[in-house]
Amino acid sequence: MKLIEVLKAREPLNRLMGKNFTSYKVLRELVKLQKAVSTEVEFYAAQEKKNIELYSEKDEKGNPVILAEGRIKLKDTQAKSDFDGEIAKLYETDIDGITAVVIRESDFKSSEEYPTPGDMALLDEFIEFTD
Repeated sequence: MKLIEVLKAREPLNRLMGKNFTSYKVLRELVKLQKAVSTEVEFYAAQEKKNIELYSEKDEKGNPVILAEGRIKLKDTQAKSDFDGEIAKLYETDIDGITAVVIRESDFKSSEEYPTPGDMALLDEFIEFTD
């Protein structure tokens, strides 16, 4: 699996963590999964920060310049190209050690707890939803 898939699954996984389950085993496995995903998200954030420091324009205090829409101002077009390339490579980083969790329909306390189809699609690499 790629790092980009982990990043996309973070929010749906957080929503799934807020559901009510009947299985303690599923809860334990979800906690392990969330910790693994959080570790990878922290790795991404640290690498992104390094790239921002390297390619951003700095203010008089040496901090990256933040544009009005919350984006980082990069030094020039070459810096933008290099930054975009580094982030694209980062997204394609292979991730190992994350084990999928099996969740059965009966593991949910009620049908109101089911995830949305969109969340299920984003969690496909991490959660095996079964009958």
